[in-house]
Amino acid sequence: MHNESTTGLSSYLLDKIRASATTISAKITTVRLEKVGSPTIEIKPREVGGDTEGFSVGKEEIPVKTLEEAIIVGMEIQARQ
Repeated sequence: MHNESTTGLSSYLLDKIRASATTISAKITTVRLEKVGSPTIEIKPREVGGDTEGFSVGKEEIPVKTLEEAIIVGMEIQARQ
């Protein structure tokens, strides 16, 4: 993980990330999940400051409330492809 910061992430998620060989990187507001043999998944903020603020995951722009949920959804998408 580049610039690793564990604030707010559960130890379960951190263990899952470390065991998955997934690289997490960020550039400005986009988080990318990269894993050899799987598509790169982008996580972007959505509706910042609005009532439905959260993140969108992947090309399908799956809406989730937290970054932790977004990472889990992104890793599940990669595991299925």
